[in-house]
Amino acid sequence: MNSKTLIASLALAAIIAPISTAAPVAAQTWPDGTPMTTYTSWQSQWDGNDFDKQHVVLGSVSNFTPYRLTIARADGQQQTIDLKNGTLIYPKGATPTQGERAALVGYYSNGTFIANRVILRP
Repeated sequence: MNSKTLIASLALAAIIAPISTAAPVAAQTWPDGTPMTTYTSWQSQWDGNDFDKQHVVLGSVSNFTPYRLTIARADGQQQTIDLKNGTLIYPKGATPTQGERAALVGYYSNGTFIANRVILRP
């Protein structure tokens, strides 16, 4: 084997080795370890109040400001939800408005619900 072939072989091996030993991609999970469903549109079962109460909050928008959304829940309670950099609002480009039905998908952290996604009812 000549030196050019050896160098090319070593270079190829250096490129392929990290790829072949990479860990498989794991399914996304919530901080509590439960599998994450990636909702991007309103789900019909939400109209029947059927939803994952650990990771979804349903209600009507009472107030919206950057990084904060207040929801009036079906039981009459007002709940303030924290939004973060990267919180997605669907449909894309929409802005939550007062009275609009919304589903907030996220997780509880130290008693506060943190939204990863806000899905507005069409």
